[in-house]
Amino acid sequence: MDQTSKKPGRLRQMRVVAIRPRGSPREQPPPPPARVEEQERSAFPEVPVPFASLDLPVPILKSLEAMGYGQATEVQARAVPLARAGRDLIVESRTGTGKTTAFGIPLVETIDAGRPQVQALVLCPTRELSVQVADELGRLGQLSGVKVLAIYGGDSMARQIDGLKRGAHVVVGTPGRILDLLGQKVLRLNTVRFLVLDEADRMLDMGFEREVKQILDQVPKDRQTLMFSATIPSAIEAIASKYQRDPERLMLSQDALYVTGVQHLFCILSRMGKDAALYRLIEYESPASSMIFCNTRAETRTVHNFLALRGLPVAMISSDLPQKKREQVMRRFKSKALKHLVATDVAARGIDIEDLSHVFIYSTPDSSDQYIHRAGRTGRIGKTGRVISLVSAFDLMNFNRLVRANHLKAYEIDVPSDEEVARRKVRRIVDTLKEQAARLTEEERAEYEAMAQGILDDADRLAIVGYLLKTHFEEEAARSVLDETAAAGDAETDTAPRAAAGGGGHESGRAPYHASRPGQGHAVPGGEQGPPGSGRRRRRRRRRGGQGGGSHGGHGGGHGPAGGSGSDAA
Repeated sequence: MDQTSKKPGRLRQMRVVAIRPRGSPREQPPPPPARVEEQERSAFPEVPVPFASLDLPVPILKSLEAMGYGQATEVQARAVPLARAGRDLIVESRTGTGKTTAFGIPLVETIDAGRPQVQALVLCPTRELSVQVADELGRLGQLSGVKVLAIYGGDSMARQIDGLKRGAHVVVGTPGRILDLLGQKVLRLNTVRFLVLDEADRMLDMGFEREVKQILDQVPKDRQTLMFSATIPSAIEAIASKYQRDPERLMLSQDALYVTGVQHLFCILSRMGKDAALYRLIEYESPASSMIFCNTRAETRTVHNFLALRGLPVAMISSDLPQKKREQVMRRFKSKALKHLVATDVAARGIDIEDLSHVFIYSTPDSSDQYIHRAGRTGRIGKTGRVISLVSAFDLMNFNRLVRANHLKAYEIDVPSDEEVARRKVRRIVDTLKEQAARLTEEERAEYEAMAQGILDDADRLAIVGYLLKTHFEEEAARSVLDETAAAGDAETDTAPRAAAGGGGHESGRAPYHASRPGQGHAVPGGEQGPPGSGRRRRRRRRRGGQGGGSHGGHGGGHGPAGGSGSDAA
């Protein structure tokens, strides 16, 4: 029997949460939930609230409209008025609820664009989150003349220093690089009036508590301080009591994770069958986009290579991937050139992907907070999603503990068999061809139906249809590669968000990557693509040939003159 779908009977006696009593029929998962705004949600009684009703300045309203934001989420509707009134805030809100805009609106409003000084500071746990927050704030403050600068390890320090000299109003960054620039006296915080700690719980989990406190000690005491976090552990409470002034508390996480349109599913399987089980689940579910979470970098590489060898458009990010390549991978993932992203918790922290349909949890996390952060990648701001955990026999008790701690309704599913996967793929093929056939004109339909009838009357009709399908999907695959190559060209010439209203920005890496050829899979840029070591040998030959200092000009891996802060996790 297939190891991936076999479940020893004794395991069924161990299940204590969301698992049927022994001998009773398995409870079937409900159908995919409707969009969240169509459900009855007592936790969100005032949503949606039009931004126009919040009495915001015209430039901010126009920026929100240009960004496609017409209605405020709950965290925005509740936090913005309090923050605009000058209150310090502690906001417990899950990822994907619109919290960047929640603090971005009052932040932009407090900036005096005529003063070329750092007036607001946003601390983030990771590079990716820093880039995303800077992008959001840049767009939000563009019409107000607000300049936003992202500062993080792995990017050129020279460019960041230049951005500060150009008069950035808002600095968004990771604690390590912020401290680096403070130590060099090129960043001064004595003019900061607005401070935000974003993803505060994760920042402390990653060991930044000392760095955060060092930074807070250098910011004027009469500032306004906002803390946003998915959970509020005791360490967060301690920081709040020391560095905030009578903060208003908005506890929005308790119910938000569980009423959103997310299904929590799990399957129990042999440790040796995890890779095959994951591949079958992906093939069966056919997600529009997915993130696959692993606990270690070694697992990330193993899972990525396994899926890439089977032709899936997949990439990975981990702390050992150079920053420029990480940014390149994220641009490809967001543009849908890649469908699947394998990541560790640290590497994925702060990644904000709209319409992520699936999260696959390859390795059971150690804490309930980690599960919340992983599951929070999907079902964002009213969307639906599925979270599927692959649970080994060794992880079963830990998984049950996570389910209990988060009060989840989790449903057990079987790993689909090869036959079930094949049937589902055939159904998708038929549906796709039906959609394409519906686009035929009347004349085309009559012509091709006559051809089809001739094929059906032939004794070798199955072989002929099989050949036509093979040709069709080979052409589709080739077209997909061309699209990805075009996306690669865009990625090479694209830049990460610069400072809004000109100046104070940062450039992303432009290292080229090579699209996979049909049948080779899609390897991570700069990773295991092509013959082992081939790219390395070519680069060495170019350097020996005296191509002129390209490898010594400070561009390798995106590190600036001073390297980068070793304390910034990736």
